[in-house]
Parts: sequence; structure tokens; C-alpha cells
Amino acid sequence: MKKTMVSVLIPTFNAEKDIELLLKKIYDQKLKENQELEVVIVDSSSTDNTINVIREKFPSVIMKVIDNEKFNHGGTRNYLADISRGDYLLYLTQDAIPYNQELIQELLSSFENQNVEICYARQIPKKDAKPLEVFARNFNYPDKDTIKDKSKLKDLGIKTFFNSNVCSMYRRTAFEAYSQFPDNIILNEDMILASKVILDGKFVSYNSRAMVYHSHNYNLKQQFKRYFDIGMAFHQTSYLLKYASNEKEGVRMVINQIKYLYSQKKPIYIPYAIVESGMKFIGYNMGKKSRYIPLPLKRKFSAYMK
Repeated sequence: MKKTMVSVLIPTFNAEKDIELLLKKIYDQKLKENQELEVVIVDSSSTDNTINVIREKFPSVIMKVIDNEKFNHGGTRNYLADISRGDYLLYLTQDAIPYNQELIQELLSSFENQNVEICYARQIPKKDAKPLEVFARNFNYPDKDTIKDKSKLKDLGIKTFFNSNVCSMYRRTAFEAYSQFPDNIILNEDMILASKVILDGKFVSYNSRAMVYHSHNYNLKQQFKRYFDIGMAFHQTSYLLKYASNEKEGVRMVINQIKYLYSQKKPIYIPYAIVESGMKFIGYNMGKKSRYIPLPLKRKFSAYMK
């Protein structure tokens, strides 16, 4: 009997801090008798000990090394898919650590619904996460499953298309049928593919029982840079915004963030939260107008632009 293959696909760069724990957690996942696993990594020429750790401690990992300048969020992930064999493609970032041994089984269970083409996991804040980051993870990744299709656009708005390659699984057949990720996109490759699936009448599942530890304590400069890139990505895919406003979702998040800080008796964070929201707003809107910004400046404003 042919086994079902799950390919775990991880782009890495200077991942020495997390990669050993991540791979241990992956190889510790529970599999059924009719399932098998492969791990494929594309490293963007790490300058720390990432490559040696993988080669010495995890020799079964399929690893390719590319020039750092050749990395991009869509194209590199397409390359990972091209060199893998899986019936299901599980994308992880290098700092997304499985919560337990059930991650893969929980994700696979969502595909029992034949209309589900993509399933993404819940992100649990790490122990060092600051209050604003704890709120953001819980706001974007609640303890409640959701199956999203076109009927959700009225209620969920732009979040109907939300999907995260921090931890997201795809049927290979759908991944290929919808032409993979866009090759040259600075961010949102996951959301773009999810939008194609949903607008075609298929489903994207959020499985809250599939969990990874993942969070970042970004400073104001880092938040500006990230949202500048998000703005550039939405400019490239402006057709998504005709279905729902991204700004409305941002306002809703800010309001709920302030309520959360009051409820947690941490009002001291509210001024910072307002300033942070302002940096995100400025970065996002500058990114949307980046075509008017000289290339050297765009590189300074961007977190990912080469």
C-alpha cells in the first residue's frame, strides 16, 4: 500500500538558536502506519552554525544551500516544494516550535473535508513574549476552529484570506493547481494562495488544536519595516482589498488591544501600544506608495528587500 507522504519544508537563515529543537520536535511527531515523513530545508547561506548542526545531527534532512541574495518568500518556498515528494506540504518557519506530538495529525485531520485545500495552525506566544505580543497572537489565533470560504467575506473581511506560512499545510494537488506561490513577492505569499483557493469556491481551515510556539518582541523600528513590507505586498495584490478593507481590521485590533491592556491591569503599555500602532500605520501606507520611493530608500525602509 502506498504511504501518504508529508513533506516538512523549512527555509532557514542563521537558525542555530532554534533549529535543533525544531527538528527534534518534528521527528518526534506521531505518525500512523500508512504515513511517512521527510524534512527538506533550503538554507540561504547561513553565517552561523546552522548548516553544520543540520548535517551532523540530522543527516536524513534533505538540505540545499542557496545564495542569500536569491531568497524570497515565494520563490524559495516554491523551490522547497519542487525538491520534495510529499502529498501534503507543511511549511514552517525556523522559529516555529511544535507544541506537542500531535501537530501533523491535527493538520491532516482538517483535510478529511475534501473541500479544504489549506490548513494553518494556531500560534502560541513564547514565554518571553511581551503583553502586546501576547495579545496579538491571541487576537489573530484564537482558541476556536474556523473553516473559511467565500461566504465568510461579509463577516471576516480581509481576514477571510488570512493564512500563515509560520505553520501551514497544503494539499500538493491544490498547491500545484493554483500555480504555487507568486515568485517575486516580498510578503503575503501564503495569503495570496489562500485567496485563490477561497475565491475559487474551496476552503481554508484554521485548526486551533494544531499549535506551534511562535512570537516576536519587535521594537518600533522593526514594526515599521515589517509593515512597510506588508504595504508593498498589498500594493502588488491590491485586488484583495476590493473584497474587504485591511485598515478596518487594523482599527478593530487597536481597540481590542487597549481593552485587553485594561483588563490585564497593564495600562502602562497603552501609550506604547498607540505609538506602535502609529508606526505600523505609517509603515503600511508608505509601503503601499513605495513605487514613488527611490530604491535605496526602499531598501532602508524594508525588512526583507535585498
